[in-house]
Amino acid sequence: MNNQNEQTFILIKPDGVERGLIGEVIQRFEKKGFQILACQMLLPTQNLLEEHYAELKQKDFFPSLIKFMLSGPVIAMV
Repeated sequence: MNNQNEQTFILIKPDGVERGLIGEVIQRFEKKGFQILACQMLLPTQNLLEEHYAELKQKDFFPSLIKFMLSGPVIAMV
């Protein structure tokens, strides 16, 4: 990337992890010029997800989004 001060958050959701797409997703970002500085697999908590998706809290799909995101591990990257 041209601007060394910019950072982007990338999240591979539970279905991508389950389908074994981690390597392919990382490869696509690296081909676009992104440098992976940190990568962690984690099981998000409901509190973390509600904070992360706070701007969507009033949407009808919010409960199903949280349920989906709690369904398995995610990969969080910077």
